[in-house]
Amino acid sequence: MVEHKDIQNPEDYSAKHYAKFRYLLFSDETPREELEDICMTLAHLPTEEARQILDEFKNSERAGEVGWLDCAIEENMFHYLSPENEQEERDFLALKMVGEKDDYIVELMGECDTHSLRIHKYEIEMEALEQLLPDDLELKYSISAIHDLLIMEKNHLEEAEQQIEIEEKIRMKIKESIQTERLKNLDPMDIRDFHFDGEDW
Repeated sequence: MVEHKDIQNPEDYSAKHYAKFRYLLFSDETPREELEDICMTLAHLPTEEARQILDEFKNSERAGEVGWLDCAIEENMFHYLSPENEQEERDFLALKMVGEKDDYIVELMGECDTHSLRIHKYEIEMEALEQLLPDDLELKYSISAIHDLLIMEKNHLEEAEQQIEIEEKIRMKIKESIQTERLKNLDPMDIRDFHFDGEDW
C-alpha cells in the first residue's frame, strides 16, 4: 500500500496539478500504484477541487483498484471541513444545528400526520355514532367523549403546525448566519459524523 502522507498545503498546488491528477486518474495507462499515490495526496489536500476529483474518480471504471478509496474520500472531507478558527468553529456548529432543526421539523411533520389521521378517524366514528343515536340515547356519552378527543387532536395539530413555522424561521436565520464559504452550501448530512466535545454520539 502507498505510504501515508501528511496534510498538504493547498498553496503548493495549482490548477495544473489538479488537471494532471484528473488526467492520470482517468487514464487507462496509469499504474495502480500511481492511482493510489494520487488518491492519498488528494485525501490530505483540504480543497474543494481535491474533493471533486475524488468524487469523480469514485464513479470511474478504475475506482475499484484503490480499495481504500471511500476512506480517502472521508479523510479528505474531514480535512476540508475541519474548522481552523473561531468563526469557522461557530459556523460549523451552526451547520450542525441546521441539520438538527431539519430532523426536528421532519419529526413534527410526522406528528402532524399522526394527529390528522386521528382526526379523520374520530370524525368517521362521530358520524357513525350520530347515526345510531336515535336508537340508543346512551351513545350521547360516547359522542361527547369522541368530541373531546377530536378537539384535543385538532389543538395538538395546530400546535405542531405552529411549531414547524417557528422552527423553519429559526433554521433559515441560522443558515443565513454562516459566513464560512465552504460551509454555506454544504448539506448538514455531510457533517453528521463530526462531533464536538460534550455532544451526544
